[in-house]
Amino acid sequence: MEDSSGQVERIVDAALGCSIVDSQQATGGRIAETHLLELDGEPRRAVCKIGGLSIRTGDVIEPLVVRLVGETTDIACPTVLASGRLPDGDGTHWALYEFRDGDPPTPFPSLALTERVQILEATGSMLGQLHAAHQFDRTGGLGRAGDSLELCRPNGLYVPERGRQLLTLLGDETDWQPVLTHGDLFPDNLLVEDGSVTAFLDWGNAHVTTAGYALARAELRFVDWFRFERSEQDRLRRALARGYQQHRPLPPDFETHDDLYKLLWLGQSTDRHVRNAMSPRGRQQIRRHLRSLLP
Repeated sequence: MEDSSGQVERIVDAALGCSIVDSQQATGGRIAETHLLELDGEPRRAVCKIGGLSIRTGDVIEPLVVRLVGETTDIACPTVLASGRLPDGDGTHWALYEFRDGDPPTPFPSLALTERVQILEATGSMLGQLHAAHQFDRTGGLGRAGDSLELCRPNGLYVPERGRQLLTLLGDETDWQPVLTHGDLFPDNLLVEDGSVTAFLDWGNAHVTTAGYALARAELRFVDWFRFERSEQDRLRRALARGYQQHRPLPPDFETHDDLYKLLWLGQSTDRHVRNAMSPRGRQQIRRHLRSLLP
């Protein structure tokens, strides 16, 4: 079977009509096999991803989601240059993306507070714009129907559905409007240059959830995940909310149920890791994730 470097060479030649001058495989990719390419034609640089199954549905949806987001919003995400399936083997999906300048803002706590505030406001603005642009009649995972996206029941424990049943006992101030959200939003999946976010990356786990739940998860991964002082935490939380409100009012359940949403997400994440450990592909993803955490 042809190795991945040969596959990438054939993809670039067929899709872009040029050759690879230099290729580096990204070590931080947790799901897809990712190659950073320097080319002898236009564009001069590109990113090739092979595979990348959604943890929620098992389909490769990232190229479809990125195209949708790029066509309907001003969110900073790389343009899809081309996509398709490998002709041999199991027909694995591939995609070529525009290369964006910048680096992940990590380690996040080492950044100046003003830069973290700027990143949180940009993250909130991205979520607000995404939630305002794409609303649905129910929550669920995203799968492929040919070259289109379809809403389907996700694998395993799915918090918005269970959370809705639980939170109906707590009162009526809950925003049940399902919205499109990123699905894997944390500092490693951003690129930043000169303090500004140049790209939101890795949309392969995008799905439909409720806005309050999505905001609480973002707050957990950008604020609660780190040992910031209380005054810094409060400032970062306000920045996230301020960015969101540029495009959409804060969901009423975000402030009242955010801590509960975070606990529910942790339960869902634990369930997902347990299920991944039970399959060879899942164990491979876990190994990639662990390697991405190493210095």
